[in-house]
Amino acid sequence: MKTWKRLASGLLALALLASLSCAALAAEPKAAEEETPKPAGQFSRWFSSLGINPKTPKASEEVLSHMGTAIKQSKTVGNTTVTLNAAVWNGEDLWLSFDVKSPDIPEEVQQYTSLTTEKCSLKLRDDQWKEYTRNNLEEFYANNPEVTPEEAEKKIQAELAKGQTGSFWFSPEGRDGNTLNFQTNMGLFDSRLFTKTKQPVLTLHLENLAPSDSPDKVFLKGPFDFTFTVKKQVPPIQYTGADAKITLGETKKVPMRFTELQISATGLSARGEVLAPIDDLPKAGEKEDPNKLYLGDLNHANIESSWGLWLKGGAYVDITSMGGGGGGGKEGETFMISFRHDFPYPIDPAAVTAVNIAGTRVELGKLTAATA
Repeated sequence: MKTWKRLASGLLALALLASLSCAALAAEPKAAEEETPKPAGQFSRWFSSLGINPKTPKASEEVLSHMGTAIKQSKTVGNTTVTLNAAVWNGEDLWLSFDVKSPDIPEEVQQYTSLTTEKCSLKLRDDQWKEYTRNNLEEFYANNPEVTPEEAEKKIQAELAKGQTGSFWFSPEGRDGNTLNFQTNMGLFDSRLFTKTKQPVLTLHLENLAPSDSPDKVFLKGPFDFTFTVKKQVPPIQYTGADAKITLGETKKVPMRFTELQISATGLSARGEVLAPIDDLPKAGEKEDPNKLYLGDLNHANIESSWGLWLKGGAYVDITSMGGGGGGGKEGETFMISFRHDFPYPIDPAAVTAVNIAGTRVELGKLTAATA
């Protein structure tokens, strides 16, 4: 079975992946909610940015608790206290929730303020990082016919010799008085790439936080180090064997044949073949040919199409306006692309029975399912 491909980012992204001959499409922001439901438990409070089911808040708490690890570690250095609340892992991405309390936090530091995070890191235990990195690169080079096994091994050894940096960027999710709350997506953390490891062990390092525009206003000097084990996850379900010919878009029609779907607790990915030639963007000064399809047209077609889920019991969840994006490229003579749409709140992947793609209902029960 062909492995599900995503563009690497975040905690364990490898520079080598940047050489993939694919193009990323722009992501759209999540639609603002009119009224935020109240959390039904601690995980919903810690990870409120992932959304809460307005009709049944307890359902969101249940899904989060199934993929969540409560950590509850606090440390104080000087007059600054950091509390690492919890981690949640959907088998693809890892989120951390932590609070920083200090009387020295500048007034200008508010939600989404850019911070100096250059000295901060999140690192896997070394043996687990080597396992993850080797599996990641072996999979990458296995799909690259231009690299021999011997060359691939040399490249892998060179990457392992560099060691992990663990660098990442984050910003506050909110502020309450002298306390900043962070709900940070650490990026790609693919459970498939752990062949031995069942419970990853990570160390969060925080040091020298200040507003990026005023780096002299350090409110967290540190250092703070938290080592913890991620004990739970809800892995995504991958569905193969689809043959859904669907036309996306309104401004420009994009004929597609979707062959794979992947459903995690936080989003849907749909992978398929574009059944039309895709042209490079016009050169500077040239006009687009209205009779041709360009890469940007795929993104617009995605945005203009309806997307949604049917759940057990018949409920429908519209994800058309939710954040997402996509990435793709040529595989031989075929242009393959993956579109992604986030969920408005956590959903048990096993509860999804069908998906709506541009008005076409795709029944998951007719496809081959496997834990990704």
